[in-house]
Order: sequence, then C-alpha cells, then structure tokens
Amino acid sequence: MRHGLIAVVAIIAGLIVAAGTSNAAPATVLTAPAATAEGSLVQEVQIFPRRYYRQYPYGAPPVVVPPAVPVVPPAVVEEPVIVVPPPRPASCGEYRYWNGQYCVDARYNRPYLGPRP
Repeated sequence: MRHGLIAVVAIIAGLIVAAGTSNAAPATVLTAPAATAEGSLVQEVQIFPRRYYRQYPYGAPPVVVPPAVPVVPPAVVEEPVIVVPPPRPASCGEYRYWNGQYCVDARYNRPYLGPRP
C-alpha cells in the first residue's frame, strides 16, 4: 500500500514539474458538442425566480402594521325616566277598592268619595 501511494505522489509531482518547465502551448480544453450541451449536460437553475426580484428589488416586502385606533368609551345619554302606574285590575275583590295606585281594603281604610281631582 505504501509503495502505491509513493508511486501516485511521484507521478503527480512529475506532471507538475513537466507542466511548469514546458514552453509548449497548453492542451486544448475538453468541450462538449453544442447540441449535447443544450440538452443534457448544462441545466440552468435559478434559486429565486427573477420576477420576484423585479417586483421587490430589495428582498421581501415590508410588513405594514396598521396604526392603533384609540378606544373611546361610548357617550352616555341620560334619558328621562317615565314612571307608569301599574294597570288597574278588573276587580280588587269584595271589600276592596282601587285607590289609583293599588287595591286597598275598605274595612280598614276609609275610601275617598269626594270629587275626583
């Protein structure tokens, strides 16, 4: 194994020395035929689509935060309170009468029999 490694290193060193001292023109670069290069050997890859950077040239669009709307408590409108007396029943019963606000027992309360105000 050691002999194989020494042989490979010697061959590489010899090629480097030969290439450095030679005055000959460099060897031609291997190129693929044009028809093959278009089809399978070269594939153009774009990491990001070009249209995105045409529309947003400096990266992602900025995040727009809407301004906070101050919360205003609703206005309190005081409406007048209208007091409605309870509806008069059809009958208060025996020995009872309606005094204008509620049914009163006539045995214990003397009814007002005068003119109505």
